[in-house]
Amino acid sequence: MAEVDADLVTALKLAKSKKLFFAFIPKGSDGKLILSKKKIPPKEIADAKKELGGSNPIIGKCFGPIGNMVFQVVKQPPPTLEAALKKVAKRDSGLTVIPNVQLAADAEAEEPDAGAPEAGGTPPTPAKEVADDAAAAAPGGAEAHGKTAPPAAGGQANVTGIQKLLQRLGYDPGKIDGIMGPNTKEAIKKFQKASGLPADGNLNPTTQAALAKAGKGGAAAGGAAPGGADGAGATGAPAAPQVQQPALDASSKDAGTLDYGYWDNARKNAITDLKALAAKIAGAAKTAGTKPADAGGVLKEINTIIGMLPPKPAPQEIDKLAAVIRQDDAITAAEECPKHFHDVNIRKPLLEALDGLRK
Repeated sequence: MAEVDADLVTALKLAKSKKLFFAFIPKGSDGKLILSKKKIPPKEIADAKKELGGSNPIIGKCFGPIGNMVFQVVKQPPPTLEAALKKVAKRDSGLTVIPNVQLAADAEAEEPDAGAPEAGGTPPTPAKEVADDAAAAAPGGAEAHGKTAPPAAGGQANVTGIQKLLQRLGYDPGKIDGIMGPNTKEAIKKFQKASGLPADGNLNPTTQAALAKAGKGGAAAGGAAPGGADGAGATGAPAAPQVQQPALDASSKDAGTLDYGYWDNARKNAITDLKALAAKIAGAAKTAGTKPADAGGVLKEINTIIGMLPPKPAPQEIDKLAAVIRQDDAITAAEECPKHFHDVNIRKPLLEALDGLRK
């Protein structure tokens, strides 16, 4: 058994609350993973490549929970990257990381220091950290739950906790600074959309309550239904929105008796199709001499679609997920893409697969 890399273990755990830079040097289905709070020096990457005898390194940023760790890259990576990352992380850290590779125009840009604890320090106890952030997100804030919230910029005492919670749930709020800026509002919109709430980016009491519930594990926003993702026992994979009064009788079926084969196939085909579209958009922008940021909005929309497709939707979530897929503007826009550029057909197969889960 390979010796555990303590530094890698610490860094992977730190990524739950702070964006890190990563470099992956592939070698066949194997490779080497390097994580750092600061941009990794080219010499360090070159030395690792030489030592391993690997191919061209893949660099970017990573963040999020172990069960749904987002790896952002500027260029379309090889289709084997997610499997290779999972394999290497498991071998070198002993942790079962579920990588979620996404395209992002700023994946290689410098990241402002958000004041996260040093990798060698003692991070907060995860359960307490989650509870504190969930309390901060709840209507009334931390004070209403017997906690004293730290002061934040602009008098928004709960924003820091909400930003941390959004990041932990898989929604990127940008810098953890206690300021309700555009990135935080965009993350709130994505959470609202995945939770079946009006996606206006406003931190209203309903949204605060949903965030608090998700942070305490009472909702699947940003996390798969109990039982894990893709058989890997993951709890952080993007999940379907909740539904309060499901039309499906949950007593007649549960996640353990459903046959997810058809849904799994439709989901994987949709993700493959969307990633191919994202690659073409990024390539077209580069060819046209357009700034990467100009294509960033479209790439974010594609990543949003991918993020709302859970590996195993819970029975009580099927109807609401179907409604979201049926009405989602981003899916409509993707399917309206000119066929000569890229033919996208994902809504009908996804809906048919969900219909199969009802039977």
